[in-house]
Amino acid sequence: MMRKLTYLILLLGGFFSVAAQSEELMVDGMRAYMKEDFGEAILVFEKLAKVKSQEPAVFYYLAKSYLSDKQLTSARSNAEKAHLLSPYSFDYGLLYGDLLLANKEYKKALECFEKLLAYDDHRFDAEPDMIRVKQFVFLSKGDETKDLAEKNTYYLQAANLGPVQEELWVRIIQLDWELNRKEAVVEHALEALENYPRMAPWVFPILGDAYQALGNHAASDAAFDKALAANPKDDHVLNNYSYFLSIRKEKLALADSLSARLVADHPRNGTYLDTRAWVLFELKRYPEARVAMEAALKDKENASATLWEHYGDVLFRLKLVEKAIEAWKEALRLDPARESVDKKIRMRQIPEN
Repeated sequence: MMRKLTYLILLLGGFFSVAAQSEELMVDGMRAYMKEDFGEAILVFEKLAKVKSQEPAVFYYLAKSYLSDKQLTSARSNAEKAHLLSPYSFDYGLLYGDLLLANKEYKKALECFEKLLAYDDHRFDAEPDMIRVKQFVFLSKGDETKDLAEKNTYYLQAANLGPVQEELWVRIIQLDWELNRKEAVVEHALEALENYPRMAPWVFPILGDAYQALGNHAASDAAFDKALAANPKDDHVLNNYSYFLSIRKEKLALADSLSARLVADHPRNGTYLDTRAWVLFELKRYPEARVAMEAALKDKENASATLWEHYGDVLFRLKLVEKAIEAWKEALRLDPARESVDKKIRMRQIPEN
């Protein structure tokens, strides 16, 4: 009986000795970490990990030490151990997820963060890290889905959580446009601009397009003017602004200047040459419009029904009726549902409004 008691005392003594030694190592490791002596912290935590192989806190601080020492591979592997040992810990999972993102393992990061949100029930929703995790999850789900309405829901959920980053604004606004929600485009574009003035070269062009689609021509022109002030060579703006002015038959001198600048920089782009031709058409400079249209049609990739219809219109104004009808027939061949062209062919003229 005495031998058994002696053995038990020795066993417990050894256990408490190891525990005390482990506690001392943990204190030493934390002290080195707080002093930013990360090399020493790594040595201490590595030693501690050998005797405390099931303690997640050891691997968590070992990962943080490796991360501070810019050893990302070791940081990732130890963060994973901490997360696996304590999958309900938000801090451990957050570190592991962030390291997965740094390693471009986006799918694993999404899985990690989704599990954190499912496990965690004690953090306030307003905490920055919680917001960041939720935004990443919603943004990832939005990027993955092909259903535009569902994609829009995820993006807006991410936006409603807190501060919206520029890249998320871009996604939201582009999706508003794809869903033909022009009022939403304007609302979100103005909000993005208010938060990130440096987005002006990107925001003003899409505002110009949206206002035009909504029939607010004054706001459209103002947005395009601001876009060109931010980037005078924006070909999208030069093209759309000059074309919108031409179809509205307004500020044609400005449209002439803009479209001329456009084709000077893009002399072989069929779409841009068509815009130039249509501005010249509205200015009744038909011979010049014909030259521009024929140059546009050499761009085979962009030789659409619209271009052929415009070419026919130019030829008709030049009193080349038979050639005009040939061009209109080509437009109808490319787009059989184009009623405006069918009417011109039957009437052998451009209907007067």
